Amino acid sequence: MAEPTRRYYAYKPSTLCSVKACGGPAEFEVYLYDYYPWDDGEFFEQDCTCPFLCRKHMEENETRVKGARGPRGFVIYPFTNQHGAQGYTKYAPLNEVFPLIIDTSGGLNHRQLISTYASVNDELLAHLAANPSALRELNPRHFEGVVAELFRKRGFAVELTPRTRDGGRDVLAVHSDTLGKSLYLIECKRYAPSRKVGVEVVRGLYGVLQADRATKGIIVTTSSYTKDALAFATPLQYQLSLRDFEALKEWLSMFRSGRG
Repeated sequence: MAEPTRRYYAYKPSTLCSVKACGGPAEFEVYLYDYYPWDDGEFFEQDCTCPFLCRKHMEENETRVKGARGPRGFVIYPFTNQHGAQGYTKYAPLNEVFPLIIDTSGGLNHRQLISTYASVNDELLAHLAANPSALRELNPRHFEGVVAELFRKRGFAVELTPRTRDGGRDVLAVHSDTLGKSLYLIECKRYAPSRKVGVEVVRGLYGVLQADRATKGIIVTTSSYTKDALAFATPLQYQLSLRDFEALKEWLSMFRSGRG
């Protein structure tokens, strides 16, 4: 998880939950977060009004929240963001309290445990389900995060690959059942409607699929695909899947109705 741009209060072993009269030990650091899809900008710093929470008050903060988490939105919490700033709350377990969670050396998906609390993702998905065209307003990294979360909701263990990685896959998704494990390589293309995904992208992912010996490759886009791209993928339907904007809207609709 990226470091916040500003911290007002340092954590110490004696640090308590910031809720008055709680007296419980701090377990989560609290951030104020906002993003500006029109210029790829982000605001991310420690919440000076409520820098630390115990688990009980973190969960209560999410249960009693009011408002929609979206770009430049206003969200009302019982404990955090008491200045009423634009943006919404994120949490991260303190590594001094949860050392095993913060250790990312053990493999896939450990990093996901220290990112945004799950209900924050739920709010964003609900907003996008109601306004699917807003997918095209997200910056590419946020779009990758949305796709990863949709797969996580369907039972996959997911990991976003590093931003600087050049390899034709933005999300790794692993599905485990009694038959074993399956690895899906997912490439995300947040394109305008007029910009179609070409065959070179499909060929590239297919090459990475073979090199990594993964189960299947999936390309997800807010646009559609050229005829050549569709022609290349059609004979490889058990190895490649091309999902367009209409498919994305269907996934979000399934989430909204509780089917996904």
